[in-house]
This record gives sequence, C-alpha cells and structure tokens, in this order.
Amino acid sequence: MRKSGQLVDWNDDRGFGFIRDAEGERYFVHIKSITRIATRPLIGDQLDFDTGVDAQGRPRAINARIRGANPAPARAVRSRGLPPVANEQRFDPRPWLAVGLLVLLTYDLALGLAPLWLGAGYLGMGVLSFGLYATDKHYARTNQWRISETMLHSIDLGFGIIGGLLAQSRFRHKTAKPGFALFTWCLAGLHALWLGGIAIGRIAPDDLANLLNRFG
Repeated sequence: MRKSGQLVDWNDDRGFGFIRDAEGERYFVHIKSITRIATRPLIGDQLDFDTGVDAQGRPRAINARIRGANPAPARAVRSRGLPPVANEQRFDPRPWLAVGLLVLLTYDLALGLAPLWLGAGYLGMGVLSFGLYATDKHYARTNQWRISETMLHSIDLGFGIIGGLLAQSRFRHKTAKPGFALFTWCLAGLHALWLGGIAIGRIAPDDLANLLNRFG
C-alpha cells in the first residue's frame, strides 16, 4: 500500500530513521530504500512510500521517495563520496598500517619485550573486530539494525585494531566516513606509539595494567 508521511527521526551516520504517517504509525526506513537524491534526507522531509515488514515483523518503508527532491547524478554514490570506480582506485593505507602494527608486535614478542598475553590479546580481539565489521557490513546490505560505531571503536582500542584495519579495507566498510576514519587513524597511531614504546624500552607492558588499576 502506498502511503505518505514525514521523516521524524534520522541518523545520518548510520543511514536510517523513521517516518510517521497521518495515523501516527512509525515506519523504519533505510537510506537504501529511498530513491537516490542529490542531498541527504532531513528531518521534516515529506515522503511517499510503500509499506512492508522487516525480519522481526516491524513495519518499514520501502520504495520511498522524498517529495521535491532532485535526483542524484547517475554516477553519484548515495552513501557520500566518490563514484565507485574512483573509490576502487584510491590508495588505502589500512592494510599497510595493519602490517606495520603486526611487525611491531612480532618484534616485541620475539625479543621477549612483551608478554604472550599481549600477543594473545591482539590476536583474539583482532579476530573479533574483523568479525564485527563483516557482520555490520552484512547488516548494512540487508537493512538490519547496525552495530554501533562506539562498539567498533572500543574493540579496536582494546587490541582489535589490526583486525579492524584489515576488515575496513577488505569490506570497504566505514572508509568513506571522514569522522570514523579520523578516529581510526588516531587509534592506529596510539597502538603504534604503545608497541613502539615497548620496542625501544620506554614503555613496559605492565604500565597498562597499572594505569587500569589506577582508574579501576
């Protein structure tokens, strides 16, 4: 059934929101269900849409069109940023950063400068981070509820950064969001300082435990 309603809630970072129709019922809407337009959706936009339900049986809007919105150019990428071909040709430093961190970690472990638990932490959390990015990418493609960016960053901070960098590059996920990318670079730099500090003897692995105990 074709309905009309107003966009009353919109999370532009995660690309979804809610439409309320004239009867007051709310419909979940994902950016992929909105006809491509030159600008991002805004709260207050009036939309025409078909109705459906998601996997959990909740009402959702599909084939939505924002009234008065200009269509996007044919090669525009809805998520923001460059055309697909240009994105593919851009140099991605993430795998190289991941390799650099792995080299530092291996150096620290091989020379006995870092305990085995540190290597195990990076391995386990790296696998977890890679899996979370892969899952979130799948959720994005299937219009399901997403894993929060705070969760992804927290896992990367807690020794998951190597897996996170590899997953971002492998799945081309979160790479077009400047704010998310900037925070990722900061986390990678923090881990590089940490592992590099251990390598040159300026930082001891126990310093982290002491710091956590101080705030614990």
